[in-house]
Amino acid sequence: MKNRLKFFLIVIIQLLIMNSCKKESITPDITFTSSVFTVVEDISSASIKITVRLSGTSDEIITIDYSTDDSTALAGKDYVAIASGKLTFQPGETSGSIKINILPDTAQKQDVYFRVVLSNPVNVLMNETNITVKIINVDYATLVWSDEFSAASLNTAVWNYELGAGGWGNNELETYTNSIDNVHLDSGYLHITVLNPSGSYYTSGRLTTQGKKDFTCGKIRIRAKLPQGQGLWPALWMLGANFSTAGWPKCGEIDIMELLGNAPSVVYGALHWDDNGHTSRSNSYTLSGSSFSNAFHTFTFIWTPNNFKWLVDDKMFFNLSRSEVNTFPFNLPQFFIFNVAVGGNWPGSPDQTTVFPQHMIVDYIRIYQ
Repeated sequence: MKNRLKFFLIVIIQLLIMNSCKKESITPDITFTSSVFTVVEDISSASIKITVRLSGTSDEIITIDYSTDDSTALAGKDYVAIASGKLTFQPGETSGSIKINILPDTAQKQDVYFRVVLSNPVNVLMNETNITVKIINVDYATLVWSDEFSAASLNTAVWNYELGAGGWGNNELETYTNSIDNVHLDSGYLHITVLNPSGSYYTSGRLTTQGKKDFTCGKIRIRAKLPQGQGLWPALWMLGANFSTAGWPKCGEIDIMELLGNAPSVVYGALHWDDNGHTSRSNSYTLSGSSFSNAFHTFTFIWTPNNFKWLVDDKMFFNLSRSEVNTFPFNLPQFFIFNVAVGGNWPGSPDQTTVFPQHMIVDYIRIYQ
């Protein structure tokens, strides 16, 4: 009897010790990285994943119901509605995601919102009951800056003259000046004029907005008439605003329009960037039955966070997605460069067929965001 009593006492003591050592189960909370989840309308995958995290692990299966609710964004127009979904966390899991399909809406000209509503939490605490999803519009309908070149002289609060010779990295022949013979405004137009005063001496103009005007994303429209002739190279283009520190091509280059004067009916659009060395992608547009020196044409570049489009007279000829650019400098501001180069590695030198003077005449530049 005494031994049996002793045995029961030992068992009771062991149970008490085990119970005192047992950790109290803690129910985790739902956490979000932000109360507003942002997605760009041009997302290439057409779907988004909203990450939902737990503050800790659990030995229990955790479930949360979810649905979508319209606000300024409308189901069926801006996104695909979810009437009833369930997010499940297996024991030990701390992260899950809710997938929602986003619909392109070319008619919508502003940012819109909808909500993901959470309900019926099982084995989890839920202080937040909804997530706001913001769809950023990229139709770019608002004019944010333009130069119509209607003043008496160039606006040097916006434009810089880049001066000098030296080849400009391409063994070019021109000397850029700030002479009104090479750059001037007349009757609402910017004229960049190429001259050949003597022999192999050529003068031209090169303007930039570096340090004064730069942009990230938008719709850029430039209406211009271009020069022609062997050895001429007009360009409307952009460089990263960090060019002076990052250098080229790490700063990124966007060529809205380039033309070789010996092929006056063909323009090019391109991107240049660094991916363990210079990398580029380009395409061309050929004008049927005419040349770009015969009349004005509108060159449009549409730059969204995930896509790049080049158009001539509103006809798209080149489209690149962000996924095609391995290292991506194009989420940073870029400034504009307008110039006409002479000679160099790409177009070659002028010859006896090249007629001077030649003009690149710009009607306007307009930026929409």
